[in-house]
Amino acid sequence: MVKNVDLTFECLSEVLDYDAETGSFTWKVSTSSRAQVGQRAGVWQRMQNGKDYYSITYRGRKISGAQAAWLLYYGKWPDRSVFFIDNDTKNLKISNLKMADHKAERVLKEDGSVGYKMSKDQQRHYGLMRYYGISIGDYAEMYRKQDGKCAICHQPETTMDYRGTKKDLAVDHCHDTGAVRELLCYACNSMLGQAKDNVEVLLAAADYIRKHSSNKNLGTSVTSTGQADAAQTT
Repeated sequence: MVKNVDLTFECLSEVLDYDAETGSFTWKVSTSSRAQVGQRAGVWQRMQNGKDYYSITYRGRKISGAQAAWLLYYGKWPDRSVFFIDNDTKNLKISNLKMADHKAERVLKEDGSVGYKMSKDQQRHYGLMRYYGISIGDYAEMYRKQDGKCAICHQPETTMDYRGTKKDLAVDHCHDTGAVRELLCYACNSMLGQAKDNVEVLLAAADYIRKHSSNKNLGTSVTSTGQADAAQTT
């Protein structure tokens, strides 16, 4: 169980050493059999987003590597989220860390520690910038150009999230180059993801649906070569 411990700069600076040039942490004193003087302090943990984040445990409290680095370098806890300038969560050099532009809501956790929670708009802003390199303004312009509809099915989003709120159109991007393409609904974006953007698979799926379609009076059909064929008439 996480303990309610007030970890100050004075407290942590006595036991932790942070190298701002390399982003590494080492113990100044021995705190346990697994944490001896001169040994690396902390471990990497894989999060749900697939990225590795550094975590240090001291006196029963888990501390984010980025937050600890900020505290030990500047002498005070950051009053908002700390981001990685190059988006590399393994780069804990102080030159790669910056605080969020917007101060988040202060939240008192059950263990007595203080955390910060961004608003939905702030989360959206930083998510777009971190993963796609676009701003909320860029997203809004794309949305306007598409008339708020999916670029594939030309329908508005209808899928709800876990809170019962309608999802935003997803930003589709090329997984090879990272280039942003257009906005897609959840269903169409999932379709491309499941097919791994394989054009042949998607064309084969279209041919399959056409082959088993109950509509025998299709005006034209598009083959996997991309050519339109006139439907047979009797």
